[in-house]
Amino acid sequence: MRIRSSPVLGLLGLCLLLYCRGNREQQTATRPDSTLRVALESGIYTMDPQILNETTTLSVHENMFETLVMQDANLKVITGLAHGWETPDDHTWRIHLRRGVLFHDGSEMTSADVKFSYERVLAMSNSDFSFFVNSVDRVEIVDDYVVDIKLKKPYGVVATLGSIAILPAQYFRSHGEAYFAEHPVGTGPYQFVGWKSGEWVRLRAFDKYWGEKRPAFQEVTYRAVSPPEERMGMLERGEIDIAWMIRPRREPPSNYRVLYQPALHVFFLGFDCARDKTPYVDLPANPFRDRRVRQAFLYALNTDELIESVFNGRAYKSTQLVTPSIFGFNPAIQRPSPDLQKARALLAEAGYPGGFSATLDLPPVRRALAENLRTQYARVGIRLNLNVVPRDDFYPKIDGLNTSLFILGWSCSSGDASELFEYCLHTYDPEKLLGMKNNSGYSNPEVDRLVERSISTTDLKERLKVLQNAMVVVMNDLPLLPLYIQESVYGVSNQITYTPRLDDHVLGRDAKPND
Repeated sequence: MRIRSSPVLGLLGLCLLLYCRGNREQQTATRPDSTLRVALESGIYTMDPQILNETTTLSVHENMFETLVMQDANLKVITGLAHGWETPDDHTWRIHLRRGVLFHDGSEMTSADVKFSYERVLAMSNSDFSFFVNSVDRVEIVDDYVVDIKLKKPYGVVATLGSIAILPAQYFRSHGEAYFAEHPVGTGPYQFVGWKSGEWVRLRAFDKYWGEKRPAFQEVTYRAVSPPEERMGMLERGEIDIAWMIRPRREPPSNYRVLYQPALHVFFLGFDCARDKTPYVDLPANPFRDRRVRQAFLYALNTDELIESVFNGRAYKSTQLVTPSIFGFNPAIQRPSPDLQKARALLAEAGYPGGFSATLDLPPVRRALAENLRTQYARVGIRLNLNVVPRDDFYPKIDGLNTSLFILGWSCSSGDASELFEYCLHTYDPEKLLGMKNNSGYSNPEVDRLVERSISTTDLKERLKVLQNAMVVVMNDLPLLPLYIQESVYGVSNQITYTPRLDDHVLGRDAKPND
């Protein structure tokens, strides 16, 4: 999710509230100075950086793998493996590569590796990054350090073109995909040491890293620790240095501090908008195909109650499917006030005066949220049965459209709303590589037209208007109903210095030990 420097992103500054608390008598473990220890809320299930585009996975992968264009902690575009680029014509993105960049196996990165990496994603059927290259026709090598990415059509969102992890072509071809997945090699500041799928990953600093900013820690270990209370306990005992998404105690000990920031994640309810008969609603016809039913869900929901009850007030209202920091956010869209009477009237208009029952699919970490939704929707006769699905089964279930109603979140970490529209809201079109995560089955020709226009438009003011107009249409149709904007809560040991990134990727090079 990297972008070129030309787009102007209306990114909110990093807003951190720092609390140092507690009981100075707390006894803690001794931290090894050379190792940074990070606890994440879920595990890593692949070492292939071209498969899964997900925050926790990227927190690990971005230590090892790099892209042509990168972003700093505030999503400002910076050069990456490309030191420069230009567009000699509307159908060409010419990349100038850095010289002397080494992969972890000691081989030098060249244009052949860029060509191989992009062509691999173009050919993959299971890559979350396919839509990043949906405008790419082919890749041509000019010389060892210059490569042309040829486009099928003008593409105004260079935001996504530079965001493919570059892999060592010769190493990959020599050893094969299965070996690479267990012995990954990239160009990043850390190299792979070992892992246990879903449980832990261990990395070591790469001595021959090309970048000026070298890691302050020799090693980084990531551990999957699902219960937030357990992550808190590990912080208090000094067993970890950074914990993402914790629930702070009222009087925590003094060996760590708590950092808060608005995240880029918008969580939403997704409806099966496509099928005449949906599998997990016991009715002859699919009620979610009727926009009035989806609008009833909007009016029946009190987001103030949800945020206070589930998050103790530490989340933010969402008026639409992206946050105010994202290019394409439409400030004219406002969320209507809750209105149970209107919700009941909409249900009655649609032919469901007594409501109906439906199964809501969710991962385990969203149970409290789902319980609140069940309580609120019961007030208008919508009876939700909660189906808690283990995380490693949840995403395949939703991606396979084996659902009628689901909770999911999306983070436009490119800083551009086009990411959401191309990926989740355009009609599913595998030939164009659009709508590849359209899990609701939503299809609106007007939205498709606006999305494709935004892709090909290079004028920023025009692109902004197009994206904002698309958001108006989508928020009227409501294939996805925004619930809240997540607040990221970090626990950070007082033995280290660390400032969270706006995209919530927890990277080893961003931390350093205190003197």
